[in-house]
Order: sequence, then structure tokens, then C-alpha cells
Amino acid sequence: MARPIKAGLDYFPFDVDFFSDEKIVVIAGEYGLKGELTAIKLLCAVYRNGYFAEWSKPLKYKLLKELPGVSQGLLEQIVQRLVDWDFFDKDLFNSAKILTSKGIQRRYQLICAKMHRKDSIVEYSLLPPPKQVGVAERKPRRSAGKKERKPDADDDHSENATASRHEKARSPEPERDIALSDSLAAMRMDAEWSEPVCTRYHITPDKLVSRLDEFAIHCRCNGKERHDDIGDAKRHFCQWLSKQKDNTPRPSATGDYTFNGGFGGKDT
Repeated sequence: MARPIKAGLDYFPFDVDFFSDEKIVVIAGEYGLKGELTAIKLLCAVYRNGYFAEWSKPLKYKLLKELPGVSQGLLEQIVQRLVDWDFFDKDLFNSAKILTSKGIQRRYQLICAKMHRKDSIVEYSLLPPPKQVGVAERKPRRSAGKKERKPDADDDHSENATASRHEKARSPEPERDIALSDSLAAMRMDAEWSEPVCTRYHITPDKLVSRLDEFAIHCRCNGKERHDDIGDAKRHFCQWLSKQKDNTPRPSATGDYTFNGGFGGKDT
């Protein structure tokens, strides 16, 4: 019998700036370490289940057992504050007691893609559906030996194609859909990509991690908070890394140029 496909995750990316996020800063200000630990425990529960978790009695009792010093009333307050600050989606929590968010679902999709696992975000989805090419948009097959007829200058199809090209030229650039923190987390976990990068640029894995941190600062300083996809983020990082290598200062010559004599030897 085939082994059932696991829906949940064994790990998830944990951003080094997690405790600097304003939502966590507020929770820490109100509830201290108990609030921060509760948020992390809730994320573990969500990713263990996949991309959402139901705020049910079993989950509450499990968390109360794992969080010493946190009462049931305090736990309810912390969760409600996390919802109020959009750490979890407010509409889904109020309507169905579901803990999830757009960021959680994006990270789940990213990890599934890396694991070559087909993600199935259908229930409680907060992400836009993937674009699908309709039957009318598919290009017709050309019959062998037949040349495609070029439209005349006064052909309606030619006019429509010209108008379509102009419309595309005026259309705004599509929104970039991968956050910088998500792409950085994916690059840190991608051993198949990081090994050749370290070899190409003659750096150690630890140095690569520090370079990724510097790259994050560079992107944020330049207002680059998103990328088209993970491939775009990797190309951007390698281009930036090449420039850092080219800008490495070379050691200056240390020869002694003091004049010690004429052309035939030292002066006496």
C-alpha cells in the first residue's frame, strides 16, 4: 500500500528579524517572553498541519501544557492580540476560528516547490488563483507544409493585434509576488544552489550566510522588498556578489622607493 502524502511540514524558515517585526514587538511589550513563545508555538502548530490550524480545544490544551505559566485566559488574550495585529488573518479567525495568513501560505508554497511536492492550497486560501491559459488564448497548431497567412493592412485582426500591442505597452508592470524575507530564507536552505555559489565566488558557507544578510540590507536600502520569483532573487544576489568581489580593495605595493645611489650603485 502506498504511503500517504504528508500535508504538514517538518521545518519552516524562521527569519532572523522575527523579533524585530512590529507585530511581535507589540506582543512582547504587552506579554513579554510568554507572548513571543506563544507566537512561535502557534506557527509550529500551523506548519505542522500544513498552512493553517483550527483554534480548537485540543490545540488550546496542548499549548497550555507546553507553555508553563500561561493560563487559559492569558492564552486567549495573546491569540486575540495576534489576530488584531494581523499576525493571523482576522476574517478567517472571526468566521471559522482558523489561524493562517498570506505570508504563511506563500512560505508553504515556496517550501512545497523546493521539495517538489504539489501544494494544495484550496481550503481557506488567501492567495490569488494561479493564472491559467484558456482555450481561446492557446496558439493554434500549424499544419505541416502550410504557410500562415499574413493579415492585410486593412484586416480587422491586424487592427486588433495592433491595439492589443498598444494596450500591453500601456499596461502596468505586474506586481512582484515574493517577499525579500521569503527569498532569503529559501536561498539559505537551498544546498544545491549554495554549494556552486560558494565554489564560484570562493567563499565558505558561513560567509555566504553573512553575505545574504548584507544583501538584505542592500535591498532594503534601495527599496527592493520583493522579487518576481526565487530565480530572480538568486540572479540579483549573484550580480550583487560579483560587484562586491570586484570592489574588494587590492593590497597596495610596499616596495622601498628611497633613492640610494646613482645608476652604477650606491653613493659613498
